[in-house]
Amino acid sequence: MDELLSDLQVAADRIGLRGAVCVVAVSGGPDSVALWHLLCQVAPSLRMRLHMCHVDHGWRPSDAAREAAICQKLADAAGAGLSVVHLPAPVRHSEDAARARRLSVLERVARGVGASAVALAHHQDDQAETVLMQLVRGSARAAGMPTWREPYWRPLLSVGKQRLLEVCSAAELDYSLDPTNFGDGNLRARLRAGVLPLLRRENPRVAAALSRNAALRAEDDEFLRDGAEALLAALPRLPRGVDVRPLRAAPGPLARRCLRELLASRGGELPLERTAEALAALREDRRMSPARGLYLEDGALWWDGPRPTALSLVDGMRGRFGDLWVGIGDPPPGAVVAPIPQGRAAVRGRRAGDRLATAAGTRKLQDLLVDAKVPRRVRDLIPILIIEGVPFWVPGQPWQPRATVRHGAADESRTAWAAPREVVASLWSVLK
Repeated sequence: MDELLSDLQVAADRIGLRGAVCVVAVSGGPDSVALWHLLCQVAPSLRMRLHMCHVDHGWRPSDAAREAAICQKLADAAGAGLSVVHLPAPVRHSEDAARARRLSVLERVARGVGASAVALAHHQDDQAETVLMQLVRGSARAAGMPTWREPYWRPLLSVGKQRLLEVCSAAELDYSLDPTNFGDGNLRARLRAGVLPLLRRENPRVAAALSRNAALRAEDDEFLRDGAEALLAALPRLPRGVDVRPLRAAPGPLARRCLRELLASRGGELPLERTAEALAALREDRRMSPARGLYLEDGALWWDGPRPTALSLVDGMRGRFGDLWVGIGDPPPGAVVAPIPQGRAAVRGRRAGDRLATAAGTRKLQDLLVDAKVPRRVRDLIPILIIEGVPFWVPGQPWQPRATVRHGAADESRTAWAAPREVVASLWSVLK
């Protein structure tokens, strides 16, 4: 016990909980009851104030009163605050949905009491199950649960379930057993009941081995995260996309991590094999849709979005067109500008049959965009300034507009502009 308490104190110090408030999630089961008991032992030396939070999901009404009573008794004995939250029973039994609701409650309670951390009672056996679940589902990480990811603190990930039961027994602590933990209604329960016992026959300490592997993978993951952050920050941003060509030359683990982060940021978190497939497509310059609404094409990762809305312009007016501001009149700093003739002005996206007068003659706008190697997914995002119903200027274009008889001569006192300049430039990024 002394070693366990010492480890807890060191862990709390490591994440800066000395003198802090910590919310402890207690279900009434043996794991969380043991965690509460242990933290109560080390809290005085750390000047740490504990607040218990018990969440009733409404799944087992017959057990709810007993579990809440256990929590009340523990909190009263410690002279600690207690929040008991009863949630309405969900329409269907979903472990993932229940977890999301529980964490939302815990975060709300933590904010209410000014807590720096929320302590969770996940232990070594839980960690082993989590690693197996991630492997079965093809996770790119399979690094289990982190010991600390603000505000969640899991100080028992190196402690086995049996050790926690011994803590409860030695302190004569009452607890409740959740029968759903012993069924086969979800993947975790099936792994616990069927797979881990088989693995223990080969290695009685398999839970410790899986937990240790998770800790090492987490260290590797942290190293990759730092490298990926630097590489991701340097990737050129495009309208509704990111230039990912630099990832072609990056080491495989780093490139996959960057792609994984990019995809996850757009709601497309993928299993390991799908991320590897995306990297192969990028390196081979193949088109691919790694997830709904996401596309790898022309050396970039693109995402869907609405086409910018057309707008009419008068002198001194500005308006939003996609990621750009456009206007007529005095330009802001960092704008792309052009003198334009008098006449009714508007900005819109391209249309079939649009032609533009250039120094080389009048050409189809579609042909000009293709020749300039503008990616297909960017072409509808490019603003076209229309004078008296005729395309006249495309901001950032690699060719010069030429006034026609219909337009009249450009008026040096009348200026159209588009900003910011870096967004204009990204519209014309040559990705081939």
